[in-house]
Amino acid sequence: MSEASKPKANLFQSMALGGASAMFAVNFTHPIETVKTRMQVSGLGIGQTCSALVKDEGVTAFWKGLPFAYGRELSYTSIKLGAYAPVRDALGAGGPDAPFYMKFLAGAITGGVGSGAC
Repeated sequence: MSEASKPKANLFQSMALGGASAMFAVNFTHPIETVKTRMQVSGLGIGQTCSALVKDEGVTAFWKGLPFAYGRELSYTSIKLGAYAPVRDALGAGGPDAPFYMKFLAGAITGGVGSGAC
């Protein structure tokens, strides 16, 4: 199938795909964020922080707060990531020779709307 004949996702499909991919990714990044935050609060190193977390709260503590991370990804990232390509194309910056400032504008619009939605 050639590039021209591939169907393009509409705005809502693109946002759904962006949100779903972000929710999948947060399952792996959330434990890292949890350890980072605990390290900042405790002042301990990574090994000490991880072992204290497992010892005091169990392995599932790495995923504490995950539903709230899902909420952030569904609200902010689905708009920021999913709406970028449709907005970029609507601005006429979808081609490879489009100027950088137009692509930057598309990112600024979708990031701003995503931030406002949260």
